[in-house]
Amino acid sequence: MKPQQECITAYVFSGYIYLLPDGHPSKSKIEKLFKEKGIRKHRLWRRNIKKVTRHYIETGVLGGYETVGIKDKMLDGKPIPMFEDTELKEQPDSICLERHMEIAGKRFVVSSVFPKTAALLPTDKLLSLIDKEQENERNSFQ
Repeated sequence: MKPQQECITAYVFSGYIYLLPDGHPSKSKIEKLFKEKGIRKHRLWRRNIKKVTRHYIETGVLGGYETVGIKDKMLDGKPIPMFEDTELKEQPDSICLERHMEIAGKRFVVSSVFPKTAALLPTDKLLSLIDKEQENERNSFQ
């Protein structure tokens, strides 16, 4: 799955960092070698962000996505791209992502909760709901 934002793969050695851009012809060989040697792999996200003050003056929104960068946070040993100001809370049966925002002087906490073992992916669930709605519409015309 291709990330929505551009990123560069970085390998961290004791004395230096090796940057490997996407599309490098030897990427798979290099990644295999570094993995065998136990070299730590990180992603560096490229994202243009607005200054917080400028964005607030223009929109009246404090805590918008336009003003924060992206960082990888580790979950079950895998890097997950998240906005810098997002807090990841892991529960036994779910994962909660939480952000704080201020819009027009009102404070909000935006929480997204995802079950760890979902029967369907969100896209699959949405498609099944659309199919069900279309079936109901067809039945109403008969």
